[in-house]
Amino acid sequence: DRSLPLFVAAAILLVLANAFPIVTLQLQGDATDATLLGAARMMFDEHRPEVALLVLVTGALAPAMQIGAALYLLGALRMRRLPRGFAGAFRLFRQSAPWAMVEVFALGVLVSMVKLAHVATIQPGVALWSFGVLMVVLAAAVTSVDPRDIWARAEALR
Repeated sequence: DRSLPLFVAAAILLVLANAFPIVTLQLQGDATDATLLGAARMMFDEHRPEVALLVLVTGALAPAMQIGAALYLLGALRMRRLPRGFAGAFRLFRQSAPWAMVEVFALGVLVSMVKLAHVATIQPGVALWSFGVLMVVLAAAVTSVDPRDIWARAEALR
């Protein structure tokens, strides 16, 4: 009962974290917004496609897959329905977890902000706060899921 609302909150936070700027940098009168997708695009443009892909996968795609699979599974089970492709969705949920590194990304952003604070004025954006709260909510959501309970509920619906 607790897992589904936590994953809904995580989904909302993930959208906010990817839709808004993480930080705004002000240097010599010019302001630049930095977003996760913008950072990945910039790394790709600077001929670092591996780093860009890693940022996209760990900061956006893997958490989205994990949250989406959990919402699909838990939502269907909550309505007392066996979701189509249950085993595959459950496997996606479990296998995307090691790649969903929101906390590592947030730590990297904080380290970068400390380093850049000497060069430019930094204003935290909505996405930075969203990533911070997402770390806590996603950790709570994932730990609240009992895989045996999900399988037991699925078996009862067969």
